[in-house]
Amino acid sequence: MLVNKGYDADSIVCFKLVNGDEIIAKIIEETPENFIVSRPCTVMPTQQGVGLMQSMFSGKINSNINISRQHVMMHCPVVPEIETHYLETTTGIKQIPKGRIIT
Repeated sequence: MLVNKGYDADSIVCFKLVNGDEIIAKIIEETPENFIVSRPCTVMPTQQGVGLMQSMFSGKINSNINISRQHVMMHCPVVPEIETHYLETTTGIKQIPKGRIIT
């Protein structure tokens, strides 16, 4: 039997919803009924690759959002490249790639 131990707060997680949408968001908290997330973005395919679009246009940007577990088909942590893209999209801060030591 597989047991999901949940996500740590501030983890960036991908959700596949029953309507087919793929959402990426930062976990605030998990409850038995909901994932409470911050700044959800919908994944959009573009000519340049994966794009992220704000999921709730008319909501307050810093509000916590409840995603009902009954509307989630699957979920998992995102790959590092998507996490970097998500953080750049939601914060506007471009991360600098890790350097190497010059010998």
